[in-house]
Amino acid sequence: MPTSVSAQQDETIFDLGKKIKLLSHEVAAYVSDDWDITQKLKLNAGLRFGSFTQTGTFDRYKKDLFGKITDTVHYTATDIVASYNGLEPRLSLRYSTGKNSSLKASYTRNFQYIHLASISSVSLPTDIWMPSTEVIKPEVCNQYALGFFKNLKDNMYEASVEVYYKTMSNQIEYKEGAQPTDNIYDNPDNAYTFGKGWAYGAEFFLKKSKGKFTGWIGYTLSWTWRQFPEINYGEKYLAKYDRRHDASLVVTYDANKQWNFGLVWVYGSGNRGTLPNGFFLYEGSLSNDYGLRNSYQFVPYHRMDVNVTYTPNRAKKLERRRLALIDRQKERGLDTNNIVVTKKWKKNYQNSFTLSVFNVYNRYNPYFIYVTREGDFASGTLKVGAKQVSLFPILPSLTWNFKF
Repeated sequence: MPTSVSAQQDETIFDLGKKIKLLSHEVAAYVSDDWDITQKLKLNAGLRFGSFTQTGTFDRYKKDLFGKITDTVHYTATDIVASYNGLEPRLSLRYSTGKNSSLKASYTRNFQYIHLASISSVSLPTDIWMPSTEVIKPEVCNQYALGFFKNLKDNMYEASVEVYYKTMSNQIEYKEGAQPTDNIYDNPDNAYTFGKGWAYGAEFFLKKSKGKFTGWIGYTLSWTWRQFPEINYGEKYLAKYDRRHDASLVVTYDANKQWNFGLVWVYGSGNRGTLPNGFFLYEGSLSNDYGLRNSYQFVPYHRMDVNVTYTPNRAKKLERRRLALIDRQKERGLDTNNIVVTKKWKKNYQNSFTLSVFNVYNRYNPYFIYVTREGDFASGTLKVGAKQVSLFPILPSLTWNFKF
């Protein structure tokens, strides 16, 4: 039910049409295998078959050129509304260039039967998942990747660099000016238009897996484009989730068996959206004049999380109990030889305490942006502004983990 809407005021319930349910079935099967072509060259190949079917009960509304419903096609529970299937090959080659280094190349083809539709003119996250229908075809993706991987200093460090290129067809977007609520008394897939997309970039990664200090650092430089005949005058534009820079740092320090410290820092270029760049008066109402699709970029997202974990030493705890028991036995004048403190249920019992701080420097990352208007347009006192809403400030938490 991707676009179901309900409204009520006091005891009054507004009729916004029946909820449209999109029912479907998906099935898949795959096979894969590894081959050692030579001592240095290895191949992994696979093939996946997927099938997707939309079924009834469902009503398809037929409309004329003016958008008026002229007919309704009813599908029963046993009817097939739309059906799609396809083969998805995947191929990966690995060539050893040395004892601790290798080159890897891969190709993957994927079908996606569930689509993510985003409204860029509403900065509030209003993404909707839509299944494939007779109007919405499955998305098809072809991805190519090439990378170099190397281990250093007796596998203490792992390093890699990888480049990729991806093509995407049957992409969906809302039509210009469309809103999810426009589909009341209508099929939700009538609000979409279709086009293509492509993405490319490079990923850099370094990991340390041995020693008291461990962790990894990663960085991705990427571009994600979309092009639709009915959007942005047919010109290409950056996708909503285009992220030029994406970086992450994870550090862990094991001081001893009892104390562990961790730090995580993430950074990402801001999402893109379409905000008004002007206003106009139409039939007495002030309306927004939007710029080009996704021409506005939010401020970058970044934050740091820290944590410390304490794991009690069970051996020391049992020893303290043994010594306390010896003292009590001595006070009573009893034999203190061969005193052992054991409890059967404690054999597999473990626990730890973790203090975490989320967003330790209280970064106000954008969740959505909305436009404010104060004053009157006719009198010349109109003031227009934009405000940002953020979620999750600095948040400390204490966790007790135990198992037995």
